[in-house]
Amino acid sequence: MHETHDATPPADPALDNALGELARAPMLLVASDYDGTIAPIVNDPTRAKPSREAIVALRALSELPHTNVALISGRSLADLASLSGDPEGIHLVGSHGSEFDLGFADLLSPEAKARHEQISEALQRIAREHPGCFVEVKPASVALHYRNADEDVGRAALERAEQELLGRDGVFVKRGKMVLELAVVSTHKGDALNTLRQRFGASAVLFMGDDKTDEDAFAMLSGPDVGIKVGEGETSARFRVADTTEVARVLARLSALRSAWIAGAGAAPIESHSMLTDLRTVALVAPGARITWMGAPRIDSPAVFAELLGGPIAGRFAIGPAGNAGAEPTQTYIGDTFHLVTEWPGVRVTDYMDCSGGRTIQRPGRTDIVRVVEGTGRIVIEYAPRLDYGRRPTKLVVRPDGLAVADWPDPIVLRSPGVRWCLEDEGPHHTARAEVDLDAIGGRLELEFRYGVGDLSPAVVSESKRSKQTARIWSNWAEDLELPGVAPDLVKRSALVLRGLCHGPTGAIAAAATTSLPECIGGVRNWDYRYCWPRDASLAASALVRLGSTEEAVRFLDWMLGVLDRLPSPDRLNPIYTVSGDDLPA
Repeated sequence: MHETHDATPPADPALDNALGELARAPMLLVASDYDGTIAPIVNDPTRAKPSREAIVALRALSELPHTNVALISGRSLADLASLSGDPEGIHLVGSHGSEFDLGFADLLSPEAKARHEQISEALQRIAREHPGCFVEVKPASVALHYRNADEDVGRAALERAEQELLGRDGVFVKRGKMVLELAVVSTHKGDALNTLRQRFGASAVLFMGDDKTDEDAFAMLSGPDVGIKVGEGETSARFRVADTTEVARVLARLSALRSAWIAGAGAAPIESHSMLTDLRTVALVAPGARITWMGAPRIDSPAVFAELLGGPIAGRFAIGPAGNAGAEPTQTYIGDTFHLVTEWPGVRVTDYMDCSGGRTIQRPGRTDIVRVVEGTGRIVIEYAPRLDYGRRPTKLVVRPDGLAVADWPDPIVLRSPGVRWCLEDEGPHHTARAEVDLDAIGGRLELEFRYGVGDLSPAVVSESKRSKQTARIWSNWAEDLELPGVAPDLVKRSALVLRGLCHGPTGAIAAAATTSLPECIGGVRNWDYRYCWPRDASLAASALVRLGSTEEAVRFLDWMLGVLDRLPSPDRLNPIYTVSGDDLPA
């Protein structure tokens, strides 16, 4: 990976905060103008070479996961590629967004080609008559540059060109710094930026530019996007930097922030996560009511939420107060249960996996996560399931009373009556976002993530009854434990976790709720512990026996005997099996 040299935070703290937010975007697009932004303005446009520091930073960004980089220039695509060095991994767009591919001029209609030739001849003649002016011919436009002419001469050339050519049918005008450009197709950098955003499924965009033509791109920015104007002049961009040197520093800073975020900086430690379970699968919840891991329908199935491993793009389900990012939530279990409460001032989220109706011993197929939000004010919900660890495009469909995942053998829905969802593209996936005013709905919202059923109608049994039945399953089990005198509460919670890792339908005991976590930070070895490792399972069963619970050991022994019965000989026993007792898939 390329080194970036100066990642010093910009002088404007607000800009540095905005870069920090951009760095955490699931799918980021970094786009920039070329002249005056990546390359300093020079008198001879053929010598406009890019800043080395800026190109190094752009290439470093382009090599990061889920990060795309583009240069959008008024220059022809061939000219842009030649001057920039056609840097690997950086997408080039020429002629103000007209040229995404070489050979664009061949696609022009005969009428457009004729207009292009007429404009070129007229501007060439005007340039010859006005010393210091010169013409740049592009595939779909012709530009008259008067930067090197005396002020009076340049003004006269501009007026002459406007008198002769403006107002003609099929001629489109673009004005830049000391340049008048006349095109035979209508396009601008804003259109190009939107095309790139859609192509890459960017959830946030950074665009930087110095010219009037860059205002078209700034006008397309919204939400988490960031626009940076380079130099002086009126602009709709939120931020401003002085020159190309500052541009390089901004890019280096963004590269450093995003690299650190991707490497795990700011990620919640694994010990800060909490577990939900129905004795068939588990979900992990990070501080802030954010579901970051869940395999379904079994604990050892492919994940539908995998942010824990792959970052936000790999799937998450988050709930939190709107505009309250500075308030740290508290998180705790209710008594001896797996009912998890996350609380901010004024907002409380209670999560549990429904265990009512005998589900804990039923064949895996349907799993429900119930999320009850109570409080006042506005909350933000972000729902981003990802099929098969995010390896399959995940599309969502808005239906009455909720959302459904499209084109997947197992039905997956989110019951969310009254919530108005907005679907956004995030790479090849959909992410659903909503903002809800709790005061307007009586201070309570019930959400139900249902795996294995496509029905969005209300459950037959009320949420309160299912919650009580689920809580009793765990509290009744914990009540019978024989706890030591030392740290009894910690021992009881540890025992509950071991119990929660038991696979109710078969008796197997999973070693952990996580998968593929590195043995050490930066290490190359990782282990998949959501399967049943007979050695680890026997130790877990033994620990529960010492605490007075023998059921888990008896059921694990039955599972183990079933595995042995299927072996040609005992010495062929593997160190790891699925929770159903099968060999691991290849």
